Amino acid sequence: MKPTALMLSLLLAAAASPAAQAEVKYFGYWANNGYQQENKDHTNITHVWTGTDSATARTTILAELQQAKANGVKAVVSVDSFLFTISGSGSNTSYSQRPNAATEFGALLSDLVTAGYLVPGDPAQSTVAAFYPVDEPELHSLADVGGAAHPALANAIGVIRADTRTAGIPIAMILSRKFRDAAQGLRLVDWVGANNYGANDSGYIDTVGDLQDYMRPQQREIMVPQAGIGGILDNSPHTPETMYAIGKGDARVIMLLPFLWGHADTNGVRTHASLKASYTAIGKEVKHGLLGSFVSQSVNPTMLAGVPTTVSVTMKNTSSQTWRPNDFLGLGSQNPGDNLTWGLRRVDVPYTVAPQQSVTFTFTVIPPSTPGNYNFQWKLVKEGVAWFGDATPNVVVTVKPKPTGSISASPNPCVIPIGGAICTATITWNSNQPNAQIIITDAQGNNPQLFAGGQSGTQSAPWISFGTIRFNLGIPGHTITSVDVRGVSAGAKERSRAASP
Repeated sequence: MKPTALMLSLLLAAAASPAAQAEVKYFGYWANNGYQQENKDHTNITHVWTGTDSATARTTILAELQQAKANGVKAVVSVDSFLFTISGSGSNTSYSQRPNAATEFGALLSDLVTAGYLVPGDPAQSTVAAFYPVDEPELHSLADVGGAAHPALANAIGVIRADTRTAGIPIAMILSRKFRDAAQGLRLVDWVGANNYGANDSGYIDTVGDLQDYMRPQQREIMVPQAGIGGILDNSPHTPETMYAIGKGDARVIMLLPFLWGHADTNGVRTHASLKASYTAIGKEVKHGLLGSFVSQSVNPTMLAGVPTTVSVTMKNTSSQTWRPNDFLGLGSQNPGDNLTWGLRRVDVPYTVAPQQSVTFTFTVIPPSTPGNYNFQWKLVKEGVAWFGDATPNVVVTVKPKPTGSISASPNPCVIPIGGAICTATITWNSNQPNAQIIITDAQGNNPQLFAGGQSGTQSAPWISFGTIRFNLGIPGHTITSVDVRGVSAGAKERSRAASP
């Protein structure tokens, strides 16, 4: 059963509150062996799943880490076969303490260091993001004993921590919905998660929250939503957008690790169109640090057809990465997407924007030439990667007819009497704009001054001197048409007439 609309709206509202806004650092898929090339475009971490044989596990780990490093992707590496003695199979698999665990694990570390996948003392340069000692320990004979972590589990985690080459590399572990059976064991690692594949969205969200009651304050949480249909799963995958919203709203969530991309017995994300589209978009946001939120905008709800108008949109960089000019990041037109309604469809980020800072995009739009109502809406976009963050609230802009009008001067040229310095010209104009005005400038458009205002009218200019005065009919910020009025001397005019044949 799916959660009610009201329940989900309340959960999402809580997750989306600005005060709680966080960032999911990692996105990848559980047991991603063999699939890295398919999803590397939207993952920044992969989970390397290994079997119970350490020789086979070593080969798998080295091969998957080679791909991860080539793709610039981090990896969570399962190492249980190096740390435990494993017996049985399937649901009857049992784990116990391995006497030579330190030797076996140490040999693996040597291989990782030699290959460059583990850089001692420098986790940032290491391909290995975390070691994964065991999956669902409470289901593999590693539940707590006498109110303390199981000795074999504690020993395995101790082996990892004791080797100086793993310093700074987190230890991760995911448990089932029965995580309470290993409540003390789960507190030993750095990153911890719990799955609950049979639950609906709200049920899994409850599991995520319940797990935190048992976590140490310093621990980070991994969300493992169900992401497949049939076979080993039921037919109700968790809603990707809901899972992501919860993760972003909780600062303790470090990773979204859907189960799963592909599986021999189950249709995972790769074969489920809607899940694939959703998780691909979410993964691209996480991989590229594409997180942003709407702050404000200034848009005139009434514009004139074809008249350039300045607008502004302010967005906040809520990611941990810096936005830079010329990095193909900025605003993109929406409603519909990539429209050219306003004369442009992209506005680049104008300056460097540090994490948690806001940026104001101030740009000029050209309204459509046909009057009517048009949607004005924008969203952040990383060109060729993904749309992300909040869309601006849609503004329905009323575009009114294009300004038209005419202006004339009489007489023109204006004759200055002999011995005089000025003459009078009468300016007559008419337009379709009630806020029309006449601005005077020189012939090059310099030194603007207001001459008259009104939709239409006639006004004398009794100060025309030698040279040219330009009378510009328009509205604030836009010129409709103009007329040049020349002042000439009467003597010059008479000489001009005498020279005529």
